[in-house]
Formats: sequence, structure tokens, C-alpha cells
Amino acid sequence: MSEIKKELSEEEITVEHEQQLATDLQLISLLRENPDILERHPELVAVLEVAHQSGGAVSLIERQVAVLRQKIQAQENRLRELMDVARDNERLAETSHRLAVDLLATHDVDDVVSIVLDTFRAELSADHAVVKLFTEDADLIERSAGLFVDVNDDALKAFKTMLQHKNTVCGKSTEEQKAYLFAENAERIKSVAIIPLIAGANLGLIGLGADNTQRFNSSMGTDFLSQVGELISASLAGHLDNRED
Repeated sequence: MSEIKKELSEEEITVEHEQQLATDLQLISLLRENPDILERHPELVAVLEVAHQSGGAVSLIERQVAVLRQKIQAQENRLRELMDVARDNERLAETSHRLAVDLLATHDVDDVVSIVLDTFRAELSADHAVVKLFTEDADLIERSAGLFVDVNDDALKAFKTMLQHKNTVCGKSTEEQKAYLFAENAERIKSVAIIPLIAGANLGLIGLGADNTQRFNSSMGTDFLSQVGELISASLAGHLDNRED
């Protein structure tokens, strides 16, 4: 007998659930057909309730205010991010312009290298900045140790792909690349940017290093570094041609 009552109870629950579902569907259909119903009957806003994440229920108008506040906060955060990006882009554009003007006034390779290193240290907060220029001239390598390097050095194979595809790298580098560029400072460097210098031919490399892992990371865009690399390459190419003459 108890089993029969239990079965009937389950059937009643099923019927009640189906009736509630049918009612809900009717209400949903009615609201869709009358989207302005709350405007015509504003008293409903105060009595309708919506479940809240913290428990309990709040009136529909309170819920709407809370949702509106969340949207406004999200929009403010997004606007702040866009303003930060705009300021960064403006600063980078100014840096690129000043660098271009300074490069036009250079007299030789040493001038170019000096301006480049100062710019990257000051404007990009690079803890370490180096320029390596390729040459086959043994005397030049000996006279300008650290700046001019042997283009046939096997160590440059670590940069082969980068130079072939003219790719600027931002983020992590191989241990071989760090050791070649930064020598005794390699172990302390946590993030790296490497800019190939190419103007018709492979002229060299610029290495930027930071003790902070986030200073140069893979999520950063490389457009600015690549464009600056082109400016520097063009300036160096002219001075290197004059040196050979």
C-alpha cells in the first residue's frame, strides 16, 4: 500500500512539474510578445524577485542596478586599458621620431651605436643592451672588440633562422643566444629581445636584456622593435659603406 502511495506521489510531482513548465512557457511567450510590459506596469519591477549569488533574493530593480554597475565598471576598466595603450603608443611614436632625427645627425658607426644603446636603456628600460656588427675584417674585429664580430663565427648559427626570416624575437632566448650576446651577464638576464639588423645584407644584431622576467615577454608586440631595427639598419648601412670607401 505504501508503495502505491509513493508511486502516486511521484506521478503527482511529475504532473506538477509539467504544469509549471507549461505555465513558464506561456509567461515567456507573453513577455516576448510584450517587451514593454514593465514600462506599462512599473509596479511589477518592485515585486519581481531574482535569485542572488550571495543567497536569498533581491527585487528586479535592485538586480538591474547591480548588473548596470558591473557593466559600467567593466567599461571603465576597458577604457582605462585603451587609454594606457594609447599613451604607450604615443610614447613609442615619440621615441621612434627622436631616434630617427638623432640617427640623421650621426657621423659614423660609433655615433649610431652610442645613440642606439642610450635610447634602448632610457626608453625601454633595458638593463643590458648590446650591438653586434658582422664583418670578415680581422683587423676591424681586433680594433673594435665586442662591437664587430666574425660573420663566419659558428656561434652565429644560433641566430640563423631569425636572420633568414628577419624576425624580431621578444621573450625567451636560447642559452647559446644569451651567452653570445651578453657574455658574463647572461646568467642574470631573465627576459630578452633580439633585433636583427638587415639592410640588403645581414649587418648584425641588437640584444636587449632585463633582469625582470616580464620586461620583454612573448605577449609583447614586436612591430615597434622591428621598425626601429629598420631605421638603425639603414643608418648603419650608410656609415659602413663610407667606412669601406
